[in-house]
Amino acid sequence: MNNFIVALADKCIGCHTCEVACAAGHAGASLLSVQHYFPRLNVVKSAKISVPVMCRQCDNAPCIAVCPVAALHKGDHRVEAVSERCIDCKSCVIACPFGAIEIVNQAQAIPQIIKCDLCREQANGPACVNVCPTNALSLMTDNVLEQQYRQKQQRAAREGQLSGAFVPEVTTHG
Repeated sequence: MNNFIVALADKCIGCHTCEVACAAGHAGASLLSVQHYFPRLNVVKSAKISVPVMCRQCDNAPCIAVCPVAALHKGDHRVEAVSERCIDCKSCVIACPFGAIEIVNQAQAIPQIIKCDLCREQANGPACVNVCPTNALSLMTDNVLEQQYRQKQQRAAREGQLSGAFVPEVTTHG
């Protein structure tokens, strides 16, 4: 299973801190400026909620399936992009059901595929998760999901015991 980031809309305050941290983390040696501001996620706001939208790192990713030159491929627990292969056809942009891929063309440069890469170059994990002031973002891994699954099972068992839920006895005939 691929790792992915979960965003909780009820905790997001729409501050865009995650966007700025993402853009800064990927700007490299360049100073963060309009020419280098390419966050791999975008905070979407409505009148009542705000939430960052980013690549879901789909296991059966439609963006990979439609790319004619394998510029997107299944990597180590994520969907990875190789901009050097991109021919700017934008098939991946159209295929992504979340609108989480962008192709950027700058003069005299190869097209750049902009999508969440879970900050694979950063040792301390995704920048957006690390800077979120309300902890609205969480990195989901196999271990985290397994732990949450066990906690839900234990909670359901406790709640069943407290409420006196009827659990039929299993008898065998024989």
